[in-house]
Amino acid sequence: MSPSPEFLEALYRAMLRGIGPTGWWPAETLYEIMVGAVLTQNTAWGNVERSLAALRDAGMLEPHAIAVADRERLQDLIRPSGFHRNKSKALIALSQWYVDRCDADPQTVADVSDGDLRRELLGLFGVGGETADDLVLYVFSRRAFVADTYARRLFAFLGWEAPLGYPKFHDAVTPAVFATRLDVAELKEFHGLIDEFGKTCRDDDAKSKSFLGDWRWRLKAPNA
Repeated sequence: MSPSPEFLEALYRAMLRGIGPTGWWPAETLYEIMVGAVLTQNTAWGNVERSLAALRDAGMLEPHAIAVADRERLQDLIRPSGFHRNKSKALIALSQWYVDRCDADPQTVADVSDGDLRRELLGLFGVGGETADDLVLYVFSRRAFVADTYARRLFAFLGWEAPLGYPKFHDAVTPAVFATRLDVAELKEFHGLIDEFGKTCRDDDAKSKSFLGDWRWRLKAPNA
């Protein structure tokens, strides 16, 4: 089964009460979010912070700078995040698209539909479904659900359909998400809450002992 919109809204409220606001995504600029979304692929956030600091110290944390960056220098700066060759290529491609297509301003593509924007992002080197949804939600302020591993594990724990693989899980849960009344700001917070919960409660035993253990079945009720 897939979750109902009512279930998702109840889950969001329960997690917000249980954890409190996360303020995710931590960044000084929207472009820093873009870079972080690429760098965080397959690595811990602490490593991303080291790479972001190196880019900032080098005066490179700016789209026009990375769009024309020397590949080897960029690789050295982001090395703490791992996969530095592919990630440097992805950052350059994304930055060039952001400068050329958006004039480094998300508002310039405000007339592009959410679906078309996501498809454009997916067409860029190194941008998969999770990164595209991060960007759609946090940079372009469109409604999206980041169907990452933490979300899939949580949904599976709660007894809902959570197929393996980002595209399948995304397709299974996104219609219900879009049917909720959660706005962009709430969906940003929802993602932060899910990831914070997943980092704290790493297995089903820990989840069962958490505040969501009592909500596991109640959350399926529309008025929970």
